[in-house]
Amino acid sequence: MMIPHLIDGKPVESPSVLENINPATGEVLAEIALGGEREVALAVAAAKEAFPKWAGLPAKERARIMRRLGDLIERHVPELAELETDDTGLPIHQTSKQLIPRASENFYFFSEVATRINGQTFPVDSAMLNYTLLQPVGVCGLISPWNVPLMTATWKVAPCLALGNTAVLKMSELSPMTADRLGRPAREAGGAKGRLHLGPRPGSGAGGARGRPPRVRPLFLP
Repeated sequence: MMIPHLIDGKPVESPSVLENINPATGEVLAEIALGGEREVALAVAAAKEAFPKWAGLPAKERARIMRRLGDLIERHVPELAELETDDTGLPIHQTSKQLIPRASENFYFFSEVATRINGQTFPVDSAMLNYTLLQPVGVCGLISPWNVPLMTATWKVAPCLALGNTAVLKMSELSPMTADRLGRPAREAGGAKGRLHLGPRPGSGAGGARGRPPRVRPLFLP
């Protein structure tokens, strides 16, 4: 099994690979396509191209896609829980009852935020008022850690997409399986092509590349 990058809605492999190991048994679960500056540049370019259309989508439509993502994760809780247990060594009762369900809840929560967040208006006098606008900032660089990888990834992905930004997510090369599997419901729900890009990469490679401005504006660490 190969875990590729997901760039612009398509799997992208790499000549550099790393074995993904079950920490409890030592079993090789998959090979991981590693990446660096080239893959980051491709993902950021696609995310920048997709940003204007995604940001211009009505908030209620982005909220619908977020709810759909939550539904699809909820539908596959048993499968995702087994993957996360194999990948991290966490107990199956914890992944199936707490961590994977929380990932779907993150999308449900931020689907509501998408339609309720707005600026403020401050009357100055009878003829004048001040107001603020809240606008998407663009491409966000997201880094998720090795522990509870799907839940921590969705903590970042859900608000980013719900509020009109596009995302490049670096998931840990130590536990990439469930964060990688996030790409499937994202494609099915309509939130992946150009908007969400995934890749398992070591921090010294892609993480360092993503941290160099002006590739992305906000960078969210674990």
